[in-house]
Amino acid sequence: MKEAKTLWTEMIKALKPDGDFKIRVLTDLTGPAYTLVMELELKDFNHMNLIHEKWKSNQRVAELYQKFIVVCDSSERILYNLEFQD
Repeated sequence: MKEAKTLWTEMIKALKPDGDFKIRVLTDLTGPAYTLVMELELKDFNHMNLIHEKWKSNQRVAELYQKFIVVCDSSERILYNLEFQD
């Protein structure tokens, strides 16, 4: 998990979020396996495509992601829509 966290920290720094989205990395170090969750707060689902293109075009992020794949056992994508925020 330590290597995975380090890689994601470096990827986020390489992207230098410019305020067009918020990003957080959460970890669960208990249970049967370590869990790392990357949380993006976007304007809407269409904005997700723009962010994805930004990530794909960044060579440093691509290199780091290839290293992350080696330490990742599995992954899944879950999309949530925030219905209410107080």
